[in-house]
This record gives sequence, C-alpha cells and structure tokens, in this order.
Amino acid sequence: MSSATNQAPSEHVRACEYQEVIAFAPPRNDSAQEQLTGGNACQLCMLQAAPGESPAPASGTTLCQSWPTVHNDMQAIAVSCYTAAGRTIECCGHGLLSAAHCWLERMQCEDLCLLMHDSLIQSWREQATTWLRFVRLPTTPVAMPDWTNEIFPAQQQPVAAAISGAARGYLILQWPDDFMLKALEPSLGQLAGHSARALICTSAQPSVGADAIQLRYFAPQYGVNEDSATGSAMRVLADYWSHRFLTLSAQQCSPTGGFLLSRFGPTHVQVGGRCHIAIIKRTNA
Repeated sequence: MSSATNQAPSEHVRACEYQEVIAFAPPRNDSAQEQLTGGNACQLCMLQAAPGESPAPASGTTLCQSWPTVHNDMQAIAVSCYTAAGRTIECCGHGLLSAAHCWLERMQCEDLCLLMHDSLIQSWREQATTWLRFVRLPTTPVAMPDWTNEIFPAQQQPVAAAISGAARGYLILQWPDDFMLKALEPSLGQLAGHSARALICTSAQPSVGADAIQLRYFAPQYGVNEDSATGSAMRVLADYWSHRFLTLSAQQCSPTGGFLLSRFGPTHVQVGGRCHIAIIKRTNA
C-alpha cells in the first residue's frame, strides 16, 4: 500500500454520477462461505466540487456526496453522508467504503485519503475487498445495565457489556459463544428511554470459524431501528474483541444481512468489505 496518490483527483472527475452502491456485500462464488444476502445500500454522488447545500432525502437509503478537496496540503476525497430523513451521519462506514470503492476505480490508483468531518481515513483495495483505516476507538468494560431484561424480555440475556465514545457513542452487549443473534427480538421503544448510545449486540461464533463473530446494530434514538451492515460498529468491535481476535470475519444478522472484516492494531483498526454498483445515473455537471 503506497502512502498517497501523486495525481490530483480533480483531473479525473467527469459529469456528476449518482450510483447505488451496495457496501459490505456477501462473498460471491465461494463455497467455503455462507452465501449471505444483502449488504448496505447508499446513493453516492460523485461531484466535481463541494456542493452548495445538503441533498434532499434519498428515498429510503443513505445519500452520500463526495468531491475532490485538499486538507493540510494533502489531496483527498471529501465525503458527507445523510440518513434517508436528511440527518447528517457522523461516521458512515458503508458510505465511506462505497466512496472509496468508486473513486479508487475511477482514478485507477492504489490508495486514497477520504475526509469526513475533519478526520482523514486512508483507503485501498486488496483484490475484491476495499479497506478503510480508522483511528482506534477504545472500548471500556462496564457493569451490565439493569434494564437489559426490559429491552430483551423473556429472552437470553447478555453476559458482558462495554461502552465506547461519549454519551452519544456506543453500548456493546455480548452474548454467549455460538448464540445466534437472529433470535433476539428487542423492544426498541424501551431503548431510547434508557440510553442515548447506539446498541451493538455481538457474539463469537467459534463453530463457524476461528475469527468469526455476529453482530446487530440498533439506534432508534437516531432514526435507525436496525442497520443493515454497519462499518462504524465494526470499528468498535475490532477493539472490543481484540483480547481474543486480532482479525474478525463478521456476519451482521440484520434482515438483509452483511459481511464485514476487520484487523486490529495498537493505534488503528482496519475495516473491510466488498462493494458492487447496482445502478448508475448520470447528470450533466
């Protein structure tokens, strides 16, 4: 992986394109892997310059705008992502992965720096997998909240808990090994009353593979009852599981499903996945 591309992105920009990109898609034609369905879709707009205003809501999917920029004398691709309701997303893993995939393909370069909310994220490809490099986001073990039985009434309860980030960050709940997270039926109406944190549910799956885990992600407080495939959650889980695994292969057990990868390092974590373009629409820029 080279440190940076020597070509300015603006030299490669064409007319504006709106692309429906499926991020964290399942592996294809691989009999050794369970063939998952789904991934997480976004509408990616590739612009020549910074947009003048926020986009209109995106018909049920995340909308991401991207354009060439310069940050601290470094060429980069700026990425801004919004929910289907038009809310700004602080860290959008599938939007960043989609932008990285499309701009790397367009520019035919080895790696790119992405810029989201003044944070630089390096990206690159290894065969069919696109990777993002994030600053490590530490997790801290905490006592089990006394309200988990209200969120998961009459169900298997978690065995460990941790938090990450500030008060509007993440709460991680861990279930026993080989517990199938699809069986969970959370009472999401109760969650917002107890915590401002997005909820990440996880379990190790040693019967599937040495580094296999499952996850689910719930954030009804922010208009996301359950996310399809969540790169920002994988960033957190890379740290959470680092005492057992330095790499992770994760199945997100949402209704559509997703397949995510991670690698843990002392200061940074890498989050990876496959992307494919479902629809391309061009407009005159």
